[in-house]
Formats: sequence, structure tokens, C-alpha cells
Amino acid sequence: FRTSYYFPSLTEERRFLYGLYTPFGGGLAKKYWKAFCGCSLVRMLTRVSNPDNEFPYSQIMSLMPKDSVVSFNLGTPGLEQKISMLGLESNGNHFFAKYSTKEGAMSLSRNELRILSTLKGTNLAPDLYDFKDGGDYVFFRTSCVDGHSPNDISINDDIVKLAVSINKIKVVDGELKTCFCHGDFTPWNLVVSPIGEFKMIDWELAGEYELGYDLFVYITQVAAKFNPEKPLTEVMNQNQKYVDDYFTSFDVLNWTPYLKAFANRKIAYEKSKGDFDYAKRFECLL
Repeated sequence: FRTSYYFPSLTEERRFLYGLYTPFGGGLAKKYWKAFCGCSLVRMLTRVSNPDNEFPYSQIMSLMPKDSVVSFNLGTPGLEQKISMLGLESNGNHFFAKYSTKEGAMSLSRNELRILSTLKGTNLAPDLYDFKDGGDYVFFRTSCVDGHSPNDISINDDIVKLAVSINKIKVVDGELKTCFCHGDFTPWNLVVSPIGEFKMIDWELAGEYELGYDLFVYITQVAAKFNPEKPLTEVMNQNQKYVDDYFTSFDVLNWTPYLKAFANRKIAYEKSKGDFDYAKRFECLL
């Protein structure tokens, strides 16, 4: 009920440009979405004219391939708000794009650009098509990942193998081993291809973290969404087999220090965002 989505005219070949982000729920939104896609009257009542758009439509389109058709999602308001897009080139090629103007969002986008360049050819991330850093904005365009969200979001052997394959890109020895991590390794950033291959999207938090960071993020984030009242110590105990299997791949027998390092990172990060209640959830892991 706020103007945050802008779509081109609905035609059969452009239907993939339409989508409403309702992760694992959102019953009311899904009902509205069904009406929007199936009823021209609903679309007419929600139509706005370009002069009313509160985003730099003309500048963004000037960065796009000529004659592209694009749909827009203005993102969640806040310091890290960015515009995300699905597009269709005149030659039929699908693409995804991001446009950022806020400092926090530009910083994340610059990091994601660096990561996408690093991962070129690994088949773990989308392909980077083009980008532009204008100083007061950051824009980039990638391939559109073909696939669907995982049917089962609970931790399993395939998720552990994926985390290991990403983290083994770079491992650095030290008092605690560090490794290359996705940084937001969650089911909602995971796409399953039509042939069953996993690919991660949204690499803006990727970087070097303590071993196990990605796996711990996955376990705790799923728990936070679906079992928010369950203590994280209990959640970790229930998933100990998968954690053991993961750390065995890196020849680590005692992963307790890594869990504490993860907890300290999460506590500091959530407090920096002002979410003190959520930060307290991780204190039990210490």
C-alpha cells in the first residue's frame, strides 16, 4: 500500500518482469498480487504517471541498453535502500540491475561489484554485464538467475556442501581460520536452477569472515524467522551433525571458538543497526 513497485505494460513475453517479494508468507499480499495480475481493473486503479514517480527514472534508463523494458522495486526505506530492477533487452536477453544513491547502499553495491568480479567463471554468482560508479550513485547490471527458491529451507547436506564450496575459495590460517564468505548465506538468497544446481544472489555483504560464518548465519536466520522463541543454544544442538560435517571439511575438531566469534560479530552488527533485542538473542552462544 505504498508506491514502491513500477511495472511495464503486462504482456505474455514480459510476465517474468512481474513479481511481488513475499518471503515465506504474506497471505494478504499474495491475494492482492493474484488480483493485480489477473484483473485489468486492479491494474488500472493502481496506475501512476511518470511525473509522479519519486525516483530518477530517466537517469536509470539512460544507463540501460537501448530499448530495454524494465520493472522497478524501490526497496525498503532506510540507510541501505537501493532500487532493484528486472529487465528485458530488445534481443530477448533477461537481466537484473541495482541502482544506489545512499551512502550505505553505495558502499554495499561497491563491495558486491568487487565480489562479482572475483567470482567470474565460478558459476556460483550471476555474471556481471556492466556497471558505472558516478560518485553520487552506483549502478550495475548482471545476468538474471534462472530458477526458484528452495522448496525446503531447513539445513541439509546440500546446503553444507554449498557453504564449503564457497568458503574454500579462500582460507587463511591464523589463531582462528578465516575464509571467503557470502555474508548473508540464507534461503532467500539461494536460487535453485531448473537442473537442481544452487546459485547464490545478493553478494553485497561478502568478504573474509571466521570459518563457519556462512553456516551459522543460515542456521540462526532460519530459526529467527520460523522459531523466534527457541533459544539459539537449542537450535545449534539440533544442528550439530551439520556443523560437525562442515568443520571436518576444514580439519577443525573444536568449532566452539568459531561459534563465539560469529556471535560477537552478530551482536556488534545488530547493535550498530539499533536492533538491541535481536542482538541479545546471540548472547547465549557466548
